[in-house]
Amino acid sequence: MSIVNFLLILISLIILPILAGAGLGRLLRVRGTLSGSILMGYLLTWTVIQLFSVPVTLMKGSFRLIAWSCLAVLIIAAVFFIISSLTAKTEKNVSMIRGTVSGFGKCVSNRFTLVLYLIFIVLSAFIFYKIIRYYHLDADDTRYVINAVDILRTDSILQTDPTSGTPLQLAYGDFYKDLVSSWSVFLAYTGFVTGVSPTIAAHSVMHVILYILILSVYWRLSLMLFANKDGDETRQNRIVFMYFVQLIILFGYYSLQSSETFILTRLWQGKSVVAGLGIPLIIYLFMNIYDDPKKKAYWVLILLTAVSMCHMSAMGIVISAVMIAAFGLYTTIAKKKIWICILAFICCIPSGVYFLISQMTDYFKYIQN
Repeated sequence: MSIVNFLLILISLIILPILAGAGLGRLLRVRGTLSGSILMGYLLTWTVIQLFSVPVTLMKGSFRLIAWSCLAVLIIAAVFFIISSLTAKTEKNVSMIRGTVSGFGKCVSNRFTLVLYLIFIVLSAFIFYKIIRYYHLDADDTRYVINAVDILRTDSILQTDPTSGTPLQLAYGDFYKDLVSSWSVFLAYTGFVTGVSPTIAAHSVMHVILYILILSVYWRLSLMLFANKDGDETRQNRIVFMYFVQLIILFGYYSLQSSETFILTRLWQGKSVVAGLGIPLIIYLFMNIYDDPKKKAYWVLILLTAVSMCHMSAMGIVISAVMIAAFGLYTTIAKKKIWICILAFICCIPSGVYFLISQMTDYFKYIQN
């Protein structure tokens, strides 16, 4: 990996999603934070790729159309954030960077809080080492990664049988899941924008970035759980909460199928992202919706999360719909407002649409016998 590749990774997979997410947050009137911005940036990325992938695959179109469309959307959102920040005239429009620097200054002002944060950084670095050094390879790589490599090589999606490398004539076992849950397209996108092979990007770069996203979700949860005041004790409680999250992940290898095992060993796979990121993100968003159900931004983010979970894995299609329906019904009963149930139903529509597409693929005559 050259310096150019490293710079492309930094710009296209970290800086651009953060700025794009900040632009989306500005549009939705959500307070800009670093953790929230990178989450919204990747939700926007996954949503755009998913919305383009299914029709492009069915019409046997070009993968580069998806990649350039996604880049265009992210750049437009990032430019919007930059311009709106430069033209802001009120104190409410404090930039994300200034807010982050201010929060960091409050942390280092107390020595004990600073020590806690330094320990957290060391623990995170150790887990980063573990997930890069001891990642697990299995038969799933013949789909997720091989499909991604083939997509980038041929500029087409699902045109090659991943088990044999021959042109696809008949649907392989997981074809219908791969059609509606196009996680391999995202892995191919990471290779496209960085110039790094999707194999390397999946097993090293994205493993780290996705774990940062998981930590960002739990940090957002800590801000809700310990939101009584902005003092040293509150910040210390938040970081201790993050300790427990990381320790549970680190010592959660009680089963080959546990979410902690998936996070540590094969986070580049879509089903791992559903378990480690998608589920806690829906919980976090509905906690906000329960407190303020009239805030439209949270409903938009729930919708983006639903589409993103459909993109990650076919499992995400079902899990997102069940969770949104359950939380929506509970909130409707608790708040006694029927329109909450209607909005929850709207957020479940992507799951229903992609499930129907997976069942009707033969009617599109995509596979030529």
